[in-house]
Parts: sequence; structure tokens; C-alpha cells
Amino acid sequence: MAQESQSIESIFDFFYLDNPKIKSFYAQLNGLGALNALKNTSQIGDIRKMEATVGLPTVTGGKLGNDHSVSSTAEHLYDAIPTMPREMIDRLDELGFIHRELNESMLGNLILCEGRLGVLDVGVAKELLEPALNRHIKELERFKETKKEAQEIRSSMRDLTTFYKNIPFGLEAKLLVDTGAKDVETGIPLCDELWMTLNREEITGSPYDINFKHGPFLSGKWYVLGVLDALPHDNFTYTTVPNELKDGISDLVKVMQQMAGRPDSAFGITPIAIFRVLKPK
Repeated sequence: MAQESQSIESIFDFFYLDNPKIKSFYAQLNGLGALNALKNTSQIGDIRKMEATVGLPTVTGGKLGNDHSVSSTAEHLYDAIPTMPREMIDRLDELGFIHRELNESMLGNLILCEGRLGVLDVGVAKELLEPALNRHIKELERFKETKKEAQEIRSSMRDLTTFYKNIPFGLEAKLLVDTGAKDVETGIPLCDELWMTLNREEITGSPYDINFKHGPFLSGKWYVLGVLDALPHDNFTYTTVPNELKDGISDLVKVMQQMAGRPDSAFGITPIAIFRVLKPK
């Protein structure tokens, strides 16, 4: 993975980078390890002709000359960490590790998909949920036909807010991938959904203004590179010795997934890099 000058056709604007995985993949590709720094050394040489008049008889007169060589060395130290993601992606693609198909046969493989990126900041929603519900209840209580609905929400609000405040992840994301087909009745494009969770620390820039700036979906075309690790409708059933406690926990996990986790109709992916492509004029 030598650093070589090249014509720049595009630049990746990274939104999310799983740096530990990137370093691991990079180290496996080059067999040496992850980069910390790059040092570029250049040497400049300067040869000068030195001439002097010598004391020869005036009849013959003459000059003597010699070459004087001067060299200087310049060193530039670069932060190499930002170069690893792009190099890693290019090298993995070159070796055939990156697949662009989204189907069941790709389970456990690296895939690169493009589509519309949606991000939901569950961390912010946790704090806003209770006041938002209180306001919604007050609106429902204003009308006779919705008072019963308001009472039902109020009776379950405590359990609901407690549940969401204890969701272990802070950021949920999805990528809608166009399948090329459309709904027969509405003509709306049909999409496959890639569901994922994100680490707040791995987002480049501030994650807090995502929903305030973009709403539920970011504009433009985005790419997600990651390991496909869950399939739609992949409910796994098995028989084992009954255990009331463990069976109860399993049922609770299923409820948690249905309420706040990956939809049953969606693929699941562990993202390594999320980016958009910037191109020159």
C-alpha cells in the first residue's frame, strides 16, 4: 500500500468510520500493521561551477575551475490515519472482497450498497419523549372523541418512557436501497432496508444536529460498507429443555426487537464506513 501520486477522480466524504475494524482490515491487507504516520524525505542537490584566475604568465593566461556540490534534505511528517479508510476500501475492492449484491447469499460478506440514508438519534429522543407525549395527551384531551386515547397513552406512558430511556444504543440508521421495482398500485419505488446501529464516537462531526438539519433522512446518495449479518424474516426456532427464566428473557428480547430494533423485513449490517462521493467539475 505504497503512497503514490495519482490523478484524483473523487474524494470520499466520510460520515461514519469504525476505526478499530479499519485498522484491523488494513493490517491484514499489508501484513505489517496499521499506519500511525508517514514520513516523506526529499533530497535537493545543487552543483555550482567555481572559477578563479591563476597566476600564469601573461603570454598564456588562464583560469582554473572546480565543481562545488551542495545538497540539502527536507523531511515532512504526515498524519497517516486519514489515508487508511480510502486505501483499505480500494484494496478490498481490488481483491474482490467487496460485493454489491444484496441477497441471502451475501450473508457474512462485505457489501457496498448505495441509497437513501436515514438516521434516528435515539439518545435525543429519550429525553424529549416524555414532554412530547405530555403535549400530545393534552391535545387529545381537548376533544371528546379522543379523550379515551389520551387516557390509554397516559396509563402506559411511564412504562413506555422507562423502556425507551433504557435502550442500549444511541443512534439507529437505515439505508433504503432501490430494488428497481415499483408498487403496482401506487407506483412508489420498492426498496430493501439495511438496518444498523452506530457508535456516536465514530461519527465525523457532531451527531446532535443530524435530525435537526435533515429530519429523518439525509439528502443525496450515500454509500454503506459493512458486513451483512442479518436477513429478513430469519426467525430461528429450536427445541431445548424448557427453562422458565431463560424463556421469559427470550420473549422479552423479542418484544424489545419488535419495539425498538431491526424490523423483521429488513436486512441487518454492521457498518464499517458510511460516505458520499465528491467529484470535481
